[in-house]
Amino acid sequence: MDLSNREKEIWIELIVSVAVAVYYFKAAYIAGGFTDLANVALGKVVLNAILLTIASTIILSIVFKKKDNEVKDERDIAIEAKANSYAYYGLCIFISIIIAQIMIDAGIGYFESKRPPGEDIGYFEHDHIMVNLALVMHLMLMAMIAAGAIKSITQIYLYRQGNW
Repeated sequence: MDLSNREKEIWIELIVSVAVAVYYFKAAYIAGGFTDLANVALGKVVLNAILLTIASTIILSIVFKKKDNEVKDERDIAIEAKANSYAYYGLCIFISIIIAQIMIDAGIGYFESKRPPGEDIGYFEHDHIMVNLALVMHLMLMAMIAAGAIKSITQIYLYRQGNW
């Protein structure tokens, strides 16, 4: 498959983003970063994720033999604009889901608990996911990474299909 320089950049961005996200979220979960932001292990995970991003970008740029930056023409600008709009809509959906989860956790409005206080509901303390600041931060980070992936995938698709 013959890739343009622009497509190589997009593939590098997508591969690095997904690989680092998988590493980060797995390591952060193991380090307890989804419940506690102030721990040394999570700081090491963040530092390793940054170093992994830099190293993998350099290595993939060499492997893909990426040349200097090209000047964007109107096709590139149109494709990037369409991909940005898809990523924006995806981000809005993800953030809306996070807001809904916070409302469910807080028992606001429609989500207010109808259960009498102290009623035993089984194994879980609550009948929904407990939300804390660390979890909200990680959910927002996931939303941003997913929006970036949507943008990259859309750009690759539009370059390959020629539909812009």
